[in-house]
Amino acid sequence: MPERVYNNGRGIRVEVDIDTCTACELCYERLPEVFVNRGDGLPLVMIRCNLERVLEELLKVAEDCPSGSIIVS
Repeated sequence: MPERVYNNGRGIRVEVDIDTCTACELCYERLPEVFVNRGDGLPLVMIRCNLERVLEELLKVAEDCPSGSIIVS
């Protein structure tokens, strides 16, 4: 089940499946403009920038996620 889903109205959705997340911290260490630690090691989607500006890095982070828990669509 996703913790938080963000849809910017332009067709970009970001979600994190906390049921499969291993809390490796990769996402919020590499992209703190999009992900934050919710306090227990798991990420929360909290976009604080223009998503299009970081889209390339966001796609890399989703690809590098060891559990495949970050979904960008």
